[in-house]
Amino acid sequence: MPRYLCLLESGLRPSKYPAMASLSHRQGWSLAVLLAIFPCLLCARAENDAPKITYRTGTSEVRVTFFATDQNNHLVQPIDRNDFAVVDGDMIVRDFRSLTRSDETRLDIVVLVDASESVAPRFHAIAEQVLRLISHKHAGDDLSIITFAGLRPALLCTADCSRANTENKIRSLTPAGATPLFDSLAFSGRYIADRHTPGVRQVLILLSDGNDTISGTSARQAMDSVIGTGALLYTVNSNKPAHDVKGSFVLAEMAEATGGRSFSAQEDAADVLETALADLRASYVVTYPLPSQTAGFHSLRILPKHNLNLRFHCRRGYFYDEGR
Repeated sequence: MPRYLCLLESGLRPSKYPAMASLSHRQGWSLAVLLAIFPCLLCARAENDAPKITYRTGTSEVRVTFFATDQNNHLVQPIDRNDFAVVDGDMIVRDFRSLTRSDETRLDIVVLVDASESVAPRFHAIAEQVLRLISHKHAGDDLSIITFAGLRPALLCTADCSRANTENKIRSLTPAGATPLFDSLAFSGRYIADRHTPGVRQVLILLSDGNDTISGTSARQAMDSVIGTGALLYTVNSNKPAHDVKGSFVLAEMAEATGGRSFSAQEDAADVLETALADLRASYVVTYPLPSQTAGFHSLRILPKHNLNLRFHCRRGYFYDEGR
């Protein structure tokens, strides 16, 4: 049954990454209705069209990292174990082994910049946003920049991107060519996976209009690559939402799939980085025994128990391999 959720729930991290989940909700009943009728805009694929990458967890304990916001999208803390329940597949989990604050304190930031022809009228503003983001990077955090246009993405600078050694490179870019958005997300996923360091939260910030015109990688494969790293994806729409509803929807859904957030063209990328830092500091890790040893994909969502205005941001599932 083709649903957009099949794209976003189709991949998770390899076994070396903790299983996490993501979901947006207002009320349990409305959630069920939405999942039943939501059309698949990016992934009208057959059930047997499996991702090329298989993500597994072989542990008997599930670890879910999340943060919560209210109806105004403001962070909510503290969170108590009585505030929420986890739905793992078709089983409701209320009894947890532990609930602790996340101890990840550093960021490894990758900024993915659309430099294709479709963003040309707004590229000057995009370049300025990237430079402000670099200026607001906290000491001790790493930052890399990847640009994409034409046939393939390009690594502009690695880990130590400072304004001094990056400004001329950013300002000299001339937006042109097709938009390999999904190829570039897959490239970024591989780059992030190679840089994984325990205790460091990885964040991917995408500045784009959300449209792809040339990629050989499908949307599902691209999201498999990103979700598999455990990185949070934050998207900044370079277009005005009223001008491109589809692009806005794609960016929002991709961010939600990883437990990240999406922002409009009016938001400054530096503010997005501060939001990511705030989300990191407000994150919790909940653990509970594996409720079912059925091999395959286990969907995950977190629902409020009392305050229905709470919205939990986390990843959407994990694969369990009973042989591991």
